[in-house]
Amino acid sequence: MEALLLLEYDAQPFSTRPALLRRVEALALARQGRLRFVARQRIAGGTVREIMAIDLAKTGDASAILARWQADSAFPGGVDTRLLTVEPVRGTEPPEPLFP
Repeated sequence: MEALLLLEYDAQPFSTRPALLRRVEALALARQGRLRFVARQRIAGGTVREIMAIDLAKTGDASAILARWQADSAFPGGVDTRLLTVEPVRGTEPPEPLFP
């Protein structure tokens, strides 16, 4: 089963996103995961938060990857993490007609 790892952090300092992207790049090279998206949210007071979503190939690997990252002193501070298990869902949309 797949997992989705969400990383949430302040958009400033600007060094956080590149540091996390380097880790995602290493996951991609090892075929353990890939970047799904990066989204921004403006919060009251003008603060901007970013959410990075990473597709992980296996849920079991996710905990080990996250533990390894958090044990590394170079891992950016202030990154909140959330691990979600992705479950397949059958489509609820009506089937498309065969002929237009």
